[in-house]
Amino acid sequence: MRKLLSFIFLALFFVPSIFAQEDNVNFRGGRLENGLTYYIRRTGSMPGHADFYLVQNVGALMEEDEQNGLAHVLEHMAFHATENFPDGVPAFLKRHGISNFNAYTGHDETVYNINNVPSSLKLLVDSCILVLRDWSGFLKLYPEEMEIERQVILEERRSGMDLSNRLQTKANYFIYNGSKYATHDVIGSENVLRNFTAEQVRSYYKDFYRPDQQAVIILGDINVEEVEAEVRRLFVPIPQRENPKPRLVYDIPDNPEPQYYKLIDKDVPKNGMVLMKRFRKNPVNSLREMLREDLLRELYNKIMRDHLAECMESNEMAFLDASIGIFEIVRNYEGLNIVVSSLPGMEIEALEQVMEQMVRVHRVVITDEKLRALAAGYLKRLEQFKLQQDKFPNNMYLKMYQNNFLLGYPISEFAQNIDTTKTLLAGLTAEEFRKWIDRWFDDDRNWIFIMQGNRPDYPFPTEEQISTVIKNACDLTFEKEEGQEESLATGKLIDFDIQTGKIVKEKVLKAIDAEEWTLSNGAKVYYKYTDHNRGMFNILLGSRGGRSLIPAEDLPSADAMVALFLKSGLYKYGTKELNALTQVHSINLDIFLEETSESMNCTSTAKDAEFAFQFLHLVIEKPRFDKAAFDKYVHVNKLMSVHSRKTTDDTINDVLRELRMVESPRLWVKGASYYEAMDYEKMVRIFKERYQNASDFTYYIVGDLERETARELVAEYIASLASAGGKKEQPVKYEYYKKGDVAKDIAVDIPGQKYMVDMAFSNTLKVKPVDKLCMMILQKHFEFLFQQRIRETEGGSYGVHVRTDVSDYPDPSQLFNVQFESSLEKGPRMRAIVHELIEEFLREGISDEDVEDFILLLKKERDAVPDFGSIPFWTENIQFYQRTGRRLDAPEFFENVIDKIKAKDVLAFARKFFADAQCIDIVVKSR
Repeated sequence: MRKLLSFIFLALFFVPSIFAQEDNVNFRGGRLENGLTYYIRRTGSMPGHADFYLVQNVGALMEEDEQNGLAHVLEHMAFHATENFPDGVPAFLKRHGISNFNAYTGHDETVYNINNVPSSLKLLVDSCILVLRDWSGFLKLYPEEMEIERQVILEERRSGMDLSNRLQTKANYFIYNGSKYATHDVIGSENVLRNFTAEQVRSYYKDFYRPDQQAVIILGDINVEEVEAEVRRLFVPIPQRENPKPRLVYDIPDNPEPQYYKLIDKDVPKNGMVLMKRFRKNPVNSLREMLREDLLRELYNKIMRDHLAECMESNEMAFLDASIGIFEIVRNYEGLNIVVSSLPGMEIEALEQVMEQMVRVHRVVITDEKLRALAAGYLKRLEQFKLQQDKFPNNMYLKMYQNNFLLGYPISEFAQNIDTTKTLLAGLTAEEFRKWIDRWFDDDRNWIFIMQGNRPDYPFPTEEQISTVIKNACDLTFEKEEGQEESLATGKLIDFDIQTGKIVKEKVLKAIDAEEWTLSNGAKVYYKYTDHNRGMFNILLGSRGGRSLIPAEDLPSADAMVALFLKSGLYKYGTKELNALTQVHSINLDIFLEETSESMNCTSTAKDAEFAFQFLHLVIEKPRFDKAAFDKYVHVNKLMSVHSRKTTDDTINDVLRELRMVESPRLWVKGASYYEAMDYEKMVRIFKERYQNASDFTYYIVGDLERETARELVAEYIASLASAGGKKEQPVKYEYYKKGDVAKDIAVDIPGQKYMVDMAFSNTLKVKPVDKLCMMILQKHFEFLFQQRIRETEGGSYGVHVRTDVSDYPDPSQLFNVQFESSLEKGPRMRAIVHELIEEFLREGISDEDVEDFILLLKKERDAVPDFGSIPFWTENIQFYQRTGRRLDAPEFFENVIDKIKAKDVLAFARKFFADAQCIDIVVKSR
């Protein structure tokens, strides 16, 4: 029996001062007499564009049992005929080059969105507001259109039943303790979906699509006064609903005893244990309370993550992996989540160790010293965050306004949030933190124990054993860990003399407003200043060669090197010391070893520039690979491979490998022999060979780092790196893929009567800029065509995905890829339709009018790209210029070409591409 907490008459009450906190130039908000709430904000993240949202405080929980799934059906129906858009909203938006629109339904809310709308066109902005108005309560809901969506949603439901959803659906009954959250899961009941009537959909629609349940949110480069006037003009006339149906709020009942369940599925790759403790969120009545909850949750999760990472270095630990954290479950509820995987047969020992470490953190690891160290790093990140506030993405504002409407959370300027968080950090004590933990950890209610595996007979710990482990852990006492946080924030990472190099040659690259520096050790540096990402900079270093230069028998050791990179610390600093260092410095460094190249990428802030350069210098010159950590990594993975059960995905991958790949000793399969081939000495040698020759590397330094500062740091920390005398490596080209077409059906034991199509056409033509744009038009055309035919007309799939790619580096290649899922019954016909539509296109082509529509769409998408001028944009642009002598954003690649493309050009390219393209046509289906 579902337990009802309370009734809400959904006129969400707002204190006027909440809106008064924002200035009238950039923000307008309010509540109309009919109950509708609106938020209009001018933002700077996407000049010339705006986003439009309709947020509804209703979702699947508002359904009666005979309506189970109809909230989601109604969401789909909003994209069919409405009062002002009889051909449907998508048809209108696509005519204006807008392709980014969607919606989602949740337990408690339904949200519609239109994104990247050109905001300089007032008529288009007003039309998008009219779309929101139609979505709010003016859907036509024609029965024949419901029949289309019935088939689409049944396909969505069937295709969604993959391993993850199968497990989640079973677990939800226990997580939600049998409440309505478990029984109304958005996608709904198959029986309801097959048999609902138009009148049942209209009944839900009439009850809940009404102004007092709705909020309009408009964000972007807009005139807030004009937009507010249009919102009021369109929404004020909507009458307030008389005697509205109450919007109910549902509780998740407490379970005094633990809920215990075994999730067994033959496709679960390895055993695992999930322990969850559900609890109510703290009520939020002020900005300070809201930010305090967010801060404590974030700090708790970080402390746990760092502590468990340190523990896993120990050879004495029985757990292979573990995570502990607080996460949101559903509205008003969150939970403690403990995930543990162990060596086979050692589940109890692993769980004892993880629980002991969790309680240790609660009792003695969280100290005032620890919090001060964390606060120092957090404050630096807040300062960096503050520098970026004029470019905060719209979704940050969306979340704030959505939470205000749905949850009553306060509205504030982000600068105020930052200042309040600083105050919270300054006053935060370990005693206060432990009281926050005790709020949800001081009783035995609402535990859920879920054992996950692939064998019904596997001897998982019992409910009683797990309860005993938790109780025993809570009874443990620990000695205080004094002085555990040594801060090296004011010192230097490098405590030895460096033979500083110098810049020996400089070249100005006027075309991209950058510089090329040649260093005394032979390294090349490309420097570009941009403050698009204020206060941030990036160092990318790369060279040619990669895995192709590593002997086949050593490739497993190369993989181990990447997996264990920085896992043992750096130089003389162990993992714990390194964590303490990086807590007070903003730095992120990743390593990549690809088939034909090796690279590292380091992101940091201008304030931490010297630390970042020192860090990078040490990573290259004095890496730390611990032998004990290597041995444990190999031992654990070898054991897991021996004890792992082959899943359906493994079977599919084996067949695909045999169909598509040549026999090669370089193509290792991850099994016991793969891990046995790993060698510590080889791993260390591979790192040195691939990364310790500065003269073979090119560095790209891009961002808000002043030129003179960059020059000094480059000379000291990059020009001083060891070099092999100007030796330049070139990759070896290996052929891994078979030639010729492949068409194959793979039958496997997967539930759901699945028929999954993956069709890839590939070629190696030499192409021009116009050909690349023609491929983009083909992608848009076929995506629309397949959606219309396969999804809308045939009801054969929830969605058809078309992906294209055209590349000319390192070698020319083109790809046209079609993926979709259907049922066993309809799948063969849907697959044939794809081939038929391609062949029809190659015979008859496309109209000039359609090409013009797709060109408009490409232009709008290009204009809406938010990262022009950003660090990633300029890094890629410099690399392209280095190779070709041209800018990636040069007019000859787009502006000078796009308007000249006609239907005959698209057809000519398509015929040339498909004429001798290799076709890999694979179907994976239920047996």
